[in-house]
Amino acid sequence: MLGLALGCALPGVPPVARAQSAPAAATSAPEPASAPRVRIVAVRGVSWRGHEARVNLVLRVQNPGAWKLALNDIRFRCSFNGTATATGHSTAELDLPAHGQADVPVSVDIDGQALLAVLATLPPDGTVHYVLDGGAEIGDTLLRVPFHQQGSVVVQ
Repeated sequence: MLGLALGCALPGVPPVARAQSAPAAATSAPEPASAPRVRIVAVRGVSWRGHEARVNLVLRVQNPGAWKLALNDIRFRCSFNGTATATGHSTAELDLPAHGQADVPVSVDIDGQALLAVLATLPPDGTVHYVLDGGAEIGDTLLRVPFHQQGSVVVQ
């Protein structure tokens, strides 16, 4: 009955052809934007300032989505080997193409005693396990997308 009604609405076009064209339009919708993936890829150095230390890290920020992602601010908390907590942020603008990535240098401040505890238990290969929790601001929108990442990195 529906095919007959469609046939009347569009003479000369078979009802099956019209029924198949509607789903094709629905499946061509763009893929939604995805939250960035952030991980530590390098520890580049430690400097001491009284009871605090500043650790220079390199973050790899990946855009798993199909749309360009403009990030203005990345803020995070980092735990090393489950004991040391650091906070850091990068305010440099970062434009990531769809499915692209970039390395971002950041400095984090960490309590000196906590860092010494991590260094004292460092295995011979220098591997440190970390947990990153934070968010990235998308463009000038003040919208933040959260991220959470666990991994390990070798301290050089």
